[in-house]
Amino acid sequence: MKEYFKRSGLIFIIAGVVTLAISEFGKVESNKMLIISGGLIVFGLIVYVILNNILD
Repeated sequence: MKEYFKRSGLIFIIAGVVTLAISEFGKVESNKMLIISGGLIVFGLIVYVILNNILD
């Protein structure tokens, strides 16, 4: 269970990449999708680093 919890930041990173791909291939004209995907990627990276430092 601890290993899954340590990798929970990757879920946010993958969700951000998928959101970015949808906005790119869907030809979305709004910057909202870019902001959301960027936020998810940065948040996931921060969560991943912090949880790995805390749980090790």
